[in-house]
Amino acid sequence: MATGNLKFNVRLPFAGWKAELLAWYGGRQPSEQRLLRVAAVVVPILVVLSLVSSLHGLVAKVERRVTQKRADVAYLRSVAPVLASAPRPAADGQSLLAVVDASSREAGLTLAGTDPIGTAQLKIRLENAPFDQLVGWLIRMQEQTGVGVQAASIERAGVPGQVTATLTLARP
Repeated sequence: MATGNLKFNVRLPFAGWKAELLAWYGGRQPSEQRLLRVAAVVVPILVVLSLVSSLHGLVAKVERRVTQKRADVAYLRSVAPVLASAPRPAADGQSLLAVVDASSREAGLTLAGTDPIGTAQLKIRLENAPFDQLVGWLIRMQEQTGVGVQAASIERAGVPGQVTATLTLARP
């Protein structure tokens, strides 16, 4: 097979526009051409500044949320010893599954799956659960029934603020 000069006739979609744009530009008055050159520099700068300003606002908002979450964590750590020493009410003879199911529904959370581990532990799964609501539920359940978290795996869900969690809960 002989190799020779291969020519490809590829036409880019914007190739004709350049000539038309230059012809249009050449037909403008000199003062209009100066205005177009200035606009060609100023408009991209304004777009970039607008984007930077928007990003700065978003970063500031996230920083405020992080600061608030850190304050929440500090508060929870400060009250943890008090909560740990508080008496735990009995579960009225209910099974761990019944206690967890009832309290999760009361908190507005839906269990995606449950797997009993003996009589004193329960593995549960929640999908697309609001993180703040999940943490509040776990704290209330610990305070009200003494059921605590033995192991946890929490991952971000597709929506900001929501998580998918696998928790192992146990009675004392």
